[in-house]
Amino acid sequence: MQALTMYEKMRAKGLQPNEIIFVAVLSACACAKLVNFGFKLFEAMSSEFGLVAKMEHYGCVVDLLGRAGLLQEAYDYIKKMPFEADATVLGALMGACRLHGAIELGNEVAQLLLKSQPNHSGQYAQLSSIYAGAERGDHAAALRKAMLDVHKAPAHSFI
Repeated sequence: MQALTMYEKMRAKGLQPNEIIFVAVLSACACAKLVNFGFKLFEAMSSEFGLVAKMEHYGCVVDLLGRAGLLQEAYDYIKKMPFEADATVLGALMGACRLHGAIELGNEVAQLLLKSQPNHSGQYAQLSSIYAGAERGDHAAALRKAMLDVHKAPAHSFI
């Protein structure tokens, strides 16, 4: 909520928000489940400030809808985006499916993710968590077995 307060202070002083500010305030709206306000801000980006929404902004809107439990709306929103959703946007919806126990939609989103990134182990792990949470242990076990063939990329650190 601090990001929203800072945004309001910024606007009161007549300062123009940029793309980065909108990522912050849209993310804050997602965390607070302020769906209507988030959409209002998203629309204001272009109509009021002349900014073009990028993948990050669309990802925030998908996250906003997903956290609020509006999973089908989030999926429909992805389909209407002016460009193809990347793994980050699909991952936001997948996380919301796990959070809300939406097995069927989670499976559908996982298939899209697996098509775009077949060797990324994170998608398998997240789908396995969805299955396990829904007490579909047989599906989770089969998926974990399939993960054995997937190469897990090592983590990197600049420290």
